[in-house]
Amino acid sequence: MTNVLLYRDGKYVKDDSLSLLHLPTNERVWVQLTNPNEIEVKRVIDELNIPEDFVRSALDDEEGPRLDLDDDTGYRLIVFDIPVTQVQNEDSDAPYTTMPLSIIQKGNLTVTVCLNDSSKFNDIKHGNLRANVLLDSPKILYQFLLSFHSLYEIYLRAIDKSSTKIESQLLRNNKTDAILVEFMRLKNALIYFASSLRQNILVVDKLLVQRAGLTEDDIETLDNIHVEIKQAFATCNLQRELMSETMDTYAAIVNNRLAERMRFLTIVTIILAIPTLIAGIYGMNLDNLPLARMGGFWSFIIICAVIVLACVLVLLWLIPDHKTYHQPKKPHHRKRR
Repeated sequence: MTNVLLYRDGKYVKDDSLSLLHLPTNERVWVQLTNPNEIEVKRVIDELNIPEDFVRSALDDEEGPRLDLDDDTGYRLIVFDIPVTQVQNEDSDAPYTTMPLSIIQKGNLTVTVCLNDSSKFNDIKHGNLRANVLLDSPKILYQFLLSFHSLYEIYLRAIDKSSTKIESQLLRNNKTDAILVEFMRLKNALIYFASSLRQNILVVDKLLVQRAGLTEDDIETLDNIHVEIKQAFATCNLQRELMSETMDTYAAIVNNRLAERMRFLTIVTIILAIPTLIAGIYGMNLDNLPLARMGGFWSFIIICAVIVLACVLVLLWLIPDHKTYHQPKKPHHRKRR
């Protein structure tokens, strides 16, 4: 899908009558390509004379954030990763992931290429960003950078709430397989976010280094964007550490439960071995065994009593002090930022 938008009174208004060959040069123009087909891609490349790799960069899911300049055409390319939601199915390994967004600029012309139509595009079109993210700069590049990185914070808060809920379910629910799978999906989302944010920081660093033509307000805005991205990156790393600690704690709890069950089974096995051993000895039909010649009902009662007494003594010897293994647990309080 290709949309041509003009800047009017703080908003970008769609104008279907405009041709790519006759775009106004004295107004801000935004050409938005969302999940374009091959015909739309070739049309933009040919009619706007944009380098082909600039347009196709966002169509590759593996494309990483970068900054590039074509000296022949004068176009500048900025690629950074934006967060998107995923539909939960068999192929999705995380509820959230990232995909590249290409911003191609030359003068007043801005061309964006993305496979996903995020709600943030509508916020930029309708001029709703300043109230949402306190953005004072009118430059659309900064609006893209700050608005999409504010979306990281929204998704990170959602991940934090979901992980907190899952942590409480792990200790209460015996059917933990599905819970652990969901927990791992959230952790995968954090891995994607951390990798993308780390590379986005490098892109903003390069923008800060290339200060030619930037005003003091532009530099201040870029500094604010840099801070926002670093805060999102720090939040992401903190949540990853908390999830890792949660998984380690749960693994220790599982190992402790397994050790307790194995200990119980070991005690039962030893207790059951005592009557088996005594019955096996008396099953040899030897004449010199104690009570062997006595015979009758009372010899059987005596032998059973000896077996019970031996089992009780071994049981008391194997079971340690109850208080040693049942200390009261201290409540765990999760730290928040």
